[in-house]
Amino acid sequence: MSVGGRVPVYELMGVREVAGGLLLVPPGSVGRAADELRLRLVARELGRGRWEAVAQGFSDVLVARRRPADGGPPVLVKCPRTGEAVRALVRERDAIAVLAAQVRRPELRELLPRTLDSRLGGRPPVLVQEVLPGVPGDVLLSRRPELAAALTASAFDALAELRGATSGSSRDGRLVDGWLGHRLAVLSDRVRWCRGAEGTAGLLALRARLRRELTEHPTEVAWTHGDFTPGNLLLRSPVPNESPDESPNGQPSAPAPSSGGQPTVTGLVDWADALADGPVVVDRASFALALGWLLEGRSWGEQVVHALRTGSLRRPEAGELPLSGVLLAWLWHVSANLEKSRRFARNRRWLREVLVPVLRELAGSAPPPR
Repeated sequence: MSVGGRVPVYELMGVREVAGGLLLVPPGSVGRAADELRLRLVARELGRGRWEAVAQGFSDVLVARRRPADGGPPVLVKCPRTGEAVRALVRERDAIAVLAAQVRRPELRELLPRTLDSRLGGRPPVLVQEVLPGVPGDVLLSRRPELAAALTASAFDALAELRGATSGSSRDGRLVDGWLGHRLAVLSDRVRWCRGAEGTAGLLALRARLRRELTEHPTEVAWTHGDFTPGNLLLRSPVPNESPDESPNGQPSAPAPSSGGQPTVTGLVDWADALADGPVVVDRASFALALGWLLEGRSWGEQVVHALRTGSLRRPEAGELPLSGVLLAWLWHVSANLEKSRRFARNRRWLREVLVPVLRELAGSAPPPR
């Protein structure tokens, strides 16, 4: 709060929010100093140990690997920088706990990162998870793109097993409104362009198209990850003589025996956008769109616009996906990014390549009002 007409120090530093006793700043020169302070405070709370790696990245969550002083296995420490990030980690922690309680097979529960300590209401807020083994799928594909089909098959199999018997079908308009309402509101709230004439027309056309499709035809409903992309998948390579790799999650991936050329899934991470009753197609379509970006450099916006013009999205690894699933995956992707970090709303390149083209295409193809 400003006193006597003076600007508060945290505003001068570019801080958007003060929470949990910490200044919450975006990454940058000031952000790095705040992150160092944050890690010192967290270390004081967690006890003796040493930091082994820190991944800052383009995120509002500072992720670091820490090894306890007693020589135990390393842990993954997640420190939220903003209030949005705190809420995302709460959703992730709770979703994993509920899903793990429903999964009966121990080998499937091992794919989920266990929460070892949760102090998200503390000062500073922190979530501690176990470190899962494996190489992130996007890293593996950057080295061996020829594994894309096998990796996709392994990913879909693992997700289907985790869902187990939770799937059913629905045409419930109230459920559909729950999927769409909040996510569309995020776009309108966070992006000024979406409140203009063209953006509003695109959002209205998107809602009308999806609601009509999802209520007129049965939609498979089950546990959905919500951000199911190769980067949130951990795997062991099928090559027996490959040297060990170390993932950003912090644990070396031991060479695995050959399994007929198919990578072995060792973990699924980042469950902040999970739903117990979500549309199953959103995960398959998200994975397909992410493959288009990773393997061919085609933005999500470019791919979705192409699907709007052709009526579907086809990838050799994932097959043909309906337009409604592609639009759902795009909506999940853009709304989640905007909700987790306000920096996306200021990233002109991201808006220009991912968000604006899709809504413009929808606005242009919408039927005139009666």
